Amino acid sequence: MSELRFDDVSVRFGSRRRAMTAVDRVSLTVPDGAVVGLVGESGSGKSTLARAAVGLTPLSGGRILLDGKPLRHRSGPRPVQMVFQDPYSSLDPRMTIGESIAEAVPRGTGSAERRREVARLLELVELDPARAGAHPGQLSGGQRQRVALARALAARPAVVIADEITSALDVSIQGTVLNLVRRLQRELGTSMLFISHNLAVVRYVASEIAVMYLGRIVEHGQAEQVLTDPQHPYTRDLLAAVPDSAHARPGATAAADPTPAAVAAAEPADPHAPPPGCRYHPRCPVGPLVHPEREVCRTTEPTVDHRHATACHFAPAREPLAGRTG
Repeated sequence: MSELRFDDVSVRFGSRRRAMTAVDRVSLTVPDGAVVGLVGESGSGKSTLARAAVGLTPLSGGRILLDGKPLRHRSGPRPVQMVFQDPYSSLDPRMTIGESIAEAVPRGTGSAERRREVARLLELVELDPARAGAHPGQLSGGQRQRVALARALAARPAVVIADEITSALDVSIQGTVLNLVRRLQRELGTSMLFISHNLAVVRYVASEIAVMYLGRIVEHGQAEQVLTDPQHPYTRDLLAAVPDSAHARPGATAAADPTPAAVAAAEPADPHAPPPGCRYHPRCPVGPLVHPEREVCRTTEPTVDHRHATACHFAPAREPLAGRTG
């Protein structure tokens, strides 16, 4: 069992008036053997949450639990490993890729066994073991990201966090890396938190999707439900930005709103001073920007309705998956 759970987690930077809450009381579970996609635009707090999980950013509140026990960050291989967005900056350019992977192998492994493990991991990520002597600068971006995956797996983690691992790659390479992630997760059964700003990428690998906006989870559910029957206006706007978003519910996009110009002209909220009430209301196509009578959005913070796991005062009732015909 390898379940990662964020329990009312908050992360703040700075102090007093200059303080900023990057992650605000987030609760999220990555079930054993599952891939949970975490999506949201830049500045939503996704990467901060990931860095907190691997001990790179201290918590201001809440807990992070692994299999029900508080996650301890100690020296040596850690049970939660992270693959970063830029594979070049995450690898030491002075070390060969074999040395980088070997460094992450648990202590107590003999040198011959370590070399065999490096070769096995390179084959696992579809790289020729003969490339173990190459340096990162001699590899393409896609190859370096494969090395970063192999390095994360070398530590034999319980959970892998993939933070925007395809966004720095050419479009032609992204699909290859995503296919590799799907295969590795299927074969190894590793629990994974897969972070991206692109719903088209997340829907390809995730069984569950959580949507994050200004430090909070605004929608969470099974991937099929979130993608075909989105409840939160922000989720619908993210889907509308995907070119092939035909899977979205008809009429769900901002383009169908009677006053799209007001929505399009709205500026994103300042993360240093989030608006009261619903944080999305200054940009929301179903909020007071378009419907002035919906003052509750300005004054009252919506709570997650557990019937459809959406933090919105005007979320429609979600259609149950069992009732779908496709």
